[in-house]
Amino acid sequence: MKNSIQIEGIGCTAAPGSAHIDKSFKELLVEAVYDALKDANIDADEVDGASFSYAGEGEIGHGGISPTLVDALGLSSIPAFVNVANCASAHVALIQGCEMIETGRYKHVLVAGFDKFTDVLPFENYMLLSTDSMYDYNLGFSHIDSFLLQSEYFRKYSISSIVAKKSLLKMGKMCRQYGSQNTVASFYGKEVPTDTQLEKMPFFGNAMQAGEGASAVILSVVKNKGGDRVVIKGRGLDNTSHYMAHRYEPFLLKQVSRKNASGLYEGLPLKISVNRAYQEAHITEKDVDIIELYDQGINTFLSLEAIGICAPGKAPEYILNGGGDISSKCPINTDGGNVARGHAAGGASLYQIIEIVKQLQGRSTGEQINLHAKYGLSTVIGGAYATTAAFVLENIDKGRR
Repeated sequence: MKNSIQIEGIGCTAAPGSAHIDKSFKELLVEAVYDALKDANIDADEVDGASFSYAGEGEIGHGGISPTLVDALGLSSIPAFVNVANCASAHVALIQGCEMIETGRYKHVLVAGFDKFTDVLPFENYMLLSTDSMYDYNLGFSHIDSFLLQSEYFRKYSISSIVAKKSLLKMGKMCRQYGSQNTVASFYGKEVPTDTQLEKMPFFGNAMQAGEGASAVILSVVKNKGGDRVVIKGRGLDNTSHYMAHRYEPFLLKQVSRKNASGLYEGLPLKISVNRAYQEAHITEKDVDIIELYDQGINTFLSLEAIGICAPGKAPEYILNGGGDISSKCPINTDGGNVARGHAAGGASLYQIIEIVKQLQGRSTGEQINLHAKYGLSTVIGGAYATTAAFVLENIDKGRR
């Protein structure tokens, strides 16, 4: 791929970590999509294909939801597809959108994600108590069990309880500092809690804010002219297994030898996806200027290590030493992440892409990073690393300092 796909427009609804009981999922989607169309400076009838992602709405089985969505958006008739891959859904939809552009059959492709769990409250609540597949749910394995197993990471690398606590506290506070300044975030305008207040929260303030919202981007073939053009430079996608017992079976990861297995909480699947994105973009972790990653519990640490920013077991120390701060070489989750921006599952990872585009173009709606930033990396996981995806974005109109 040679700078062939441009992110031409972006749009999203605010406060994705809150319930929007005054709006339907269609209204949220329309708001985000038409913001993206306006940003791209194109009319709705110029969109000739779409790739959607969703989570909560999908649990009641909208088998024919594509026609419903294109009709609600005033885009019919166009070909449209739907992707459901847990928290990684929007990245999977974006990969499909890229492939649609690459076929040469589409000029402008809409990629949009949404979530509206209050419309399907009973079943959604049951599923939130399970993991990401009914197979695990029926076997009695819950999200709570999954969270408890995160302690394996600290045991494996002999990370003291003090270091674990301090690093989580710092990450939780940093996300809220970013979110308090970001007009899109659910935490916007709120007072950043003290360490004492964070200590009383799950994971010392590193639990996501689950909510509702919609996000959208418009893809096109890269324009020959124009300033601040952001292109998709590299991407990676990998799938392993949802079944939790399989996370201990290293043979499922063909690129990894059996002796390298390390239990449930290790980032090898994500590392595979990130390395594919790096190879396609012809860069390394040293070139990345901003990272948007999936923050929930210790997933920040695992992601930083999979990305190559830190050696295994060293991410807590990296955070404690100022890594990821707005003034550091490579800021992390400058929009507040799932913790402070909020997590509307079906469109959550697309919010990450939108934040990187805004930062690379110098039009942040929160704290702005170094204006010389050229490369951004977005990574996401779905189903305890069953699905992992990564994107490298580049502002092709910026040179390196």
